[in-house]
Amino acid sequence: MPQTTTSTFVHPIDSETLGNICSTLGCAPQDVTEFSPIDEGLTNDSFRFVAKGKPYVYRRPGAGTEKIISREGEAFAQGIAAELGLDRTFIYEDPQRGWKISHFVEGCVPFDYHNPAHVAYAMEMARKLHSCGVTSKWSFDVFENTRGILELLNDEERARYDDFERIRARIDRLEGRVRATSGAPVLCHNDFYDPNFLVKGTDISLIDWEYAGMSDYASDLGTFICCSDYSYEGSLGVLRQYLQREPTGEELFHCISYVAFAAWYWFVWALYKDQCGDPVGDWQDLWHRCASEYGRRAAQLVHEI
Repeated sequence: MPQTTTSTFVHPIDSETLGNICSTLGCAPQDVTEFSPIDEGLTNDSFRFVAKGKPYVYRRPGAGTEKIISREGEAFAQGIAAELGLDRTFIYEDPQRGWKISHFVEGCVPFDYHNPAHVAYAMEMARKLHSCGVTSKWSFDVFENTRGILELLNDEERARYDDFERIRARIDRLEGRVRATSGAPVLCHNDFYDPNFLVKGTDISLIDWEYAGMSDYASDLGTFICCSDYSYEGSLGVLRQYLQREPTGEELFHCISYVAFAAWYWFVWALYKDQCGDPVGDWQDLWHRCASEYGRRAAQLVHEI
């Protein structure tokens, strides 16, 4: 909580952050109170605060993100998300420095991967985004982005997992087949997993658009699945929900491959975050397991098509 006296007003945040808040919301420093950290995100540092009696969220870019994220691309996608009604929390983002202010939604419950209504809503949002027809000049190529992070990764991080090179080789083999059968890219969120869904009653907002850009539609499905505790059969149910029918053999191969690609990207990203001194905990092992399992399943599907 902020401290007040008759002569001074002390804030638990730096003056630049306070200035950003006041200039964006049109308030004075003494109007900004009730600071508390938000721990759900993996990429950034966020906190809740109150200004003139209303709750908000301030997001600071996390360690090392300036090397792998375009804040201009994020700001563009945030605007589109607001127009489409996919993110009703967004207020403003600085496209150069990456700080962002949003409405804080009171009374949210966690997104539940095993709640049919939650999953149906998420897949409806994905279809709406992918079919919106908007073209961004920013793109998210999971293969190129993974290779970019691999270049930043030191030998010590690579050596932590005995099967690192084996998974990498399998992903590289799948890439050629998938690229040859991919359609035109669409606008995707590319960080489409449970902490980024704000659920209140029957309404859901999709937040944190920093990885958004033109991608393969399966990028969002792959991320959604690789961040869950789904069995393989559960993953197939998600694909049916998105497509609203049974996937063809080629679609199944394509989407299962993207689960492996997304898991591999986030696994490598997690190793890089660890290298930067900002570890993501159990997520790292989850993504490692998914990259291994779904890469193997995708390789098997190649022979079945």
